[in-house]
Amino acid sequence: MDGYRYIDGEYEVRQEIKRSVFIATVKGELDAAGAEEFVRTIRKRYPDATHNCYAYISDELGNATRFSDDGEPGGTAGQPILDALKKQNLRKSAIVVTRYFGGIKLGAGGLVGAYSGAAATALKVAKISEKQRCEKVAISCGYADLSAVDKLARGENCALDKVEYGDGIDMLVFVRSDKTEAFAEAVNEATAGRAVLTKTGVYEFKKL
Repeated sequence: MDGYRYIDGEYEVRQEIKRSVFIATVKGELDAAGAEEFVRTIRKRYPDATHNCYAYISDELGNATRFSDDGEPGGTAGQPILDALKKQNLRKSAIVVTRYFGGIKLGAGGLVGAYSGAAATALKVAKISEKQRCEKVAISCGYADLSAVDKLARGENCALDKVEYGDGIDMLVFVRSDKTEAFAEAVNEATAGRAVLTKTGVYEFKKL
């Protein structure tokens, strides 16, 4: 897996359907514990709501999922919310749709449309970002090559992690896993082979 999409921040939208108010709140960068805490936070924010239905995907691969209808008829709320996340191919993200019942029943089909619609609308408002699988690479170079190496280390396929200055410069850079070889060649060419590049074998997902 080279990367994943996620909700970058927290966003909220409100809709009214046949007097019922639906509030969809979305948030990303959540593991399972963070997603559960997010759900508890929304329940505390709207303690008098009729329902707080939710769904989340808490891992990078999309295998760790959970949803709840929170008292609505089975299959009318949690699953449609989860489907909205899956449709956008999102990971490590959660949606809670809060409902204040307005006195008019929507029926099963109406509920599915209301919950899925609220979730989809919130995702349209939300900023969607992507993280790439990156390998940490150590670079040692002289001051004469700093400018060239620094430019490459801050490129679109990299995330500069740390720089230490001494007799020479030591850098730690996260490089997209599928771009590591090309990056190594670029550093070697830019410094005429003077810079020493070492792969650490450490991988993380990074926003580049």
